[in-house]
Amino acid sequence: MDIPLFLFAKAPIAGKVKTRLQSHCSAERASEIAKVLLEESIIKAKQHWPGKVYLSVALDIEHPFLKAMLVKYSIELVLQHDGDLGSKMHQTFESFGYPSAIMGCDAPHILASDLQSAYEFLAQGDSVLGPSDDGGYYLIGLNDSSEELFINQSWGTDSVLSATLEVAKKQKIDFQMLQSLNDVDEWQDLVVASEQILSLKAFIND
Repeated sequence: MDIPLFLFAKAPIAGKVKTRLQSHCSAERASEIAKVLLEESIIKAKQHWPGKVYLSVALDIEHPFLKAMLVKYSIELVLQHDGDLGSKMHQTFESFGYPSAIMGCDAPHILASDLQSAYEFLAQGDSVLGPSDDGGYYLIGLNDSSEELFINQSWGTDSVLSATLEVAKKQKIDFQMLQSLNDVDEWQDLVVASEQILSLKAFIND
């Protein structure tokens, strides 16, 4: 079985990515951090996800950095659908089928064992969720369609995980849970993640 993983990312355009990091750095610097997170996510996924890995891109699929990633890692780029994050995720699942998984590029410090476990859960017919410390989630894998998981959500808030689990309970979806991670949104998240992703340390010590 070849279960695909879609890495969700924005093209690293200054002022459009990692805006919450700009309390401590410039927009250009934040975009450089986004590039590191994106590339480290690709590396981790390509090494430890047993199935095919896609990079699902918003804003500009022709961005030079993304084209460089395509060549360097032989990863296929796909354009994200229109709409809010929920619509983008739901349409990705619907377009490519089940089982499949989506992961953000804010958690390249995910353990290899958790990536492998997520794949195994999906292969055995279970759905899987990787919760974030901030109340969201960094990975979702589904075996069947469930649009209800993706509508009327307050994306980017600390209620997303609890609301998703509440909908899942109503839909009789029993998620297998990965370990919780601090995905990199705020500067302190970057500091924590840099202890595991050494390529981020230069931004902390700069």
